[in-house]
Amino acid sequence: MSETSGIRCSVVIPCHNGADLTAACLQSLLTQHGVAALEILLVDNASSDRTADLGALDPRIRVLRQPRNLGFAGGVNAGLRAAQEPLVVVLNNDTQATENLLVELHRALVSSPDIGASAPISNFVKGPAQLPIAGTADAEARTTVAAALQDQPFEVQDVDTLAGLCLMLRRETLDEVGEFDERFGNGNFEDDDFCLRLRLRGYRLVIARRAFLHHEGHATFRSLGLDLPTELRERLAQFETKWSADPAGRAVLADRRGDRALAAAEAATARAQWPSWPDAAWYLGRAHTERGEHDAAADQFAALLAKNPYHSEAALELALSRLLGGDEAGARDQLRWAMANCYLPPATLGDALRRIARHFFDAGAFDAAADSCRDALELSPDNGELINLLGSCQLELGELAAAAASFRRAIDLDQPLAHTNLGICEFKNGNLTQAAEHFERACVLLPKDPVARTNLAAFQQQLALRG
Repeated sequence: MSETSGIRCSVVIPCHNGADLTAACLQSLLTQHGVAALEILLVDNASSDRTADLGALDPRIRVLRQPRNLGFAGGVNAGLRAAQEPLVVVLNNDTQATENLLVELHRALVSSPDIGASAPISNFVKGPAQLPIAGTADAEARTTVAAALQDQPFEVQDVDTLAGLCLMLRRETLDEVGEFDERFGNGNFEDDDFCLRLRLRGYRLVIARRAFLHHEGHATFRSLGLDLPTELRERLAQFETKWSADPAGRAVLADRRGDRALAAAEAATARAQWPSWPDAAWYLGRAHTERGEHDAAADQFAALLAKNPYHSEAALELALSRLLGGDEAGARDQLRWAMANCYLPPATLGDALRRIARHFFDAGAFDAAADSCRDALELSPDNGELINLLGSCQLELGELAAAAASFRRAIDLDQPLAHTNLGICEFKNGNLTQAAEHFERACVLLPKDPVARTNLAAFQQQLALRG
C-alpha cells in the first residue's frame, strides 16, 4: 500500500439541524492522524439550531450557510464546489470517526489507480460494510475497534456499490463522473446512482476494511419527521425512472427484483454501450450458473476478478464454477486463494461450503461432503440445513449413531425434513415404532414434500412385506 502521510483532504458534511451530533462528528475529525491539510466544509442546509455557530470550534471548519434545505445531494454538491484539496470525503453528520479513518480510507483509495472510491466499515450501514457491533459512540470503544482492525489481514474488499455514508474520492474522479444527482432530495439512492456512474466507467469501489466509522443512523430523517419506508419507495421510483432507459440500469433493476435471466440479458446488451462496466460479468456469470453452464460462468467470474481482484463473492463463485465444471484441482486452488486473499464474511463462505458439500453429496463423495459440512458448521454452528446434510452423509457412510444425533440436532433447529432421515436411522436400527413416528411427522410438517411422502410409503411397504 502507498504511503499515507501528508494527506490533503476536504471533508464535506451536509446537515440540517442536529447540531449536537454534528459537533461530535467534527470533534472526531479534528483528531485525525496523518493529515497534512484538512478543511471541513459544513454545509448548513438552513438549520434552525446552533449549527451555523459550529465553525467556531476550529479554524479548519468552514460553514457554508444555505438559504434553504438542499437535501443530501444538493448539500454535498455545494460543498464539493467549494472544496479546495485534491482528496474529498463526503460524510454524514451523524457519524463519529476513529482517529485513523482518513489515513485508512486514503491507503485503500491509492492502492490502485483504478479505484474510484473507498468507504469504511460501520456499525450501521447497508451491505458487506456492516460490522455488527454496539457501543461505538464512545471514543474509547472506537479506539479499541480501530486497533483490532489493524490485526486483520484484509485491507480492501471490491464491491459493486458503496453507501454514501462516507466516501473518499479523488478530485479528478469527481470531475469526470460529475456531481451527485439532486433529484433524490433528502437522501437515499443518490449513492447507488453515483456508484453506478463510477462503475460504468470501469472504476473499482472498495471497502477499506481497516477503517471504522460510527453511525447513528437516519438522524436527519427522524429530525424532519419523514417516514423512511415511504421515502425509500419514492427514491427507488426516481432511480428506476432515471435508469430504465439504460441497459446497464435495467440490469441493476432486474437484479434487484431477483430476475437474474433478465439482468444477464440486459448486461449483455449494456456491454456495447459501456465496455468498461465490470458488473456485466457478474450478472452473466450467475445466469450461466443457474443454467448449469459452469465453464461459461467461470469465464465471466474470472473476467470480473481480473478487474476487481478482491471481490469476495466472485472469488467463491469462480471456485464453485470450476468444481461444478469438473475441475476439482482448480476449484481447490481457487478456494485456497480466495480464503487467503479476500475478506469472506462467515455467511458467504459458509454458503459456498454448503454448496460444495451438496455437490459432493450428489456425486456420491460422502466423505468429502461431510468434511465440507463440518468446515461450514465451524462458521455457522446452528445451521439446521447443514446439520441435516451432515447427517445424510453420515447415514450414507453407515455411521448410524452419528447420523441420528445430527438429525435430532437438526430437528431441534426446525428442519422438518430431518424427521424422515431420522426415521431411516430408526428403521435401520430396528426401532419400527419410532421410525413410523418420524416418517409420519415429516409428512405432517411437509405435506407436499416428495421425499417425505416417498420415505413413508417405502416404510409402509416394508412393514407390509414383513407382514
